[in-house]
Amino acid sequence: MAGKGKLIGLLLVIVGGVSWGASGTLADYMFLTQHVPVVWVVGIRMILAGILLLLTYKITAGGSIFSIWHSKNDAILLICFAIFGMLMSQFSYLSAVRYGNAATATVLQFTAPVFIILYYSISRRKLPVRLDVVSIILAAVGTYLLATKGDFGSLTISKLGLFFGICAGIAGANCTIIPIKLLNKYDPKLVCGWAMFLGSLPIQPVVVMNTPHIKINPTLIFELIFITIIGTMIAYLFYVASLNYLKPVVTGTLSSFEPLTAAILSVLFLHLNITFVEVIGGLLILMMAFVQALPQKNKLE
Repeated sequence: MAGKGKLIGLLLVIVGGVSWGASGTLADYMFLTQHVPVVWVVGIRMILAGILLLLTYKITAGGSIFSIWHSKNDAILLICFAIFGMLMSQFSYLSAVRYGNAATATVLQFTAPVFIILYYSISRRKLPVRLDVVSIILAAVGTYLLATKGDFGSLTISKLGLFFGICAGIAGANCTIIPIKLLNKYDPKLVCGWAMFLGSLPIQPVVVMNTPHIKINPTLIFELIFITIIGTMIAYLFYVASLNYLKPVVTGTLSSFEPLTAAILSVLFLHLNITFVEVIGGLLILMMAFVQALPQKNKLE
């Protein structure tokens, strides 16, 4: 049974990673062909995913979806998570896809562990341990290679693509750090459902104003449904479910299927040209996940 459980966990985390990576590539294609604003897509994606997660929680758990609002401190923490975690993450990632490409955006999102390390180093006034330093170096060199493609005298990736990619990494760190207490107390579907719903509210006026100017067509509807349900709902639920069968470090390491999927699909369907230097840069960043999975003493986290 243990072996079967591990296999289920592996399948869940791989399918979740592939779903997220595929949604990034589809979003890239959508921006290229539909010319829709990033904020409009983020607003629709988040509010729909938030409502669906809350409904899923109500159906599966049966508890009140408003229980999280009974504590003032929890409510404040939830709002912070919604704005600086979910909204920042969704907007930064899709903006990185829009101004760069899905493969690079998904890889840069993997710099999140660096910002987590820096946060704990500063907040606890401790220097990073050796393996954390190695992680920072890998991320810095990898990002530099992705940004320059080996031409150290120029920036080959768009400045906005690089900026939003790094912001996506920071947002990923926020999504890990901010909701820790909430996730220890409430069901993840309840926490993330509310965070997505609340995070979408500040940008709903933009959605309303832009909708009349958007050319709604069957392809666009399919793309929105896919990145909302497959790329957000399924990816998230499968990732969380995998934690019931696998250790977090294993799940975190196997989430490298996200950028791998985005890169392969971008090359196959969007004809993205990836140089050898970019491959090396991406691999260096992904190596962080494996380094962070190694056992180490006095780990900051």
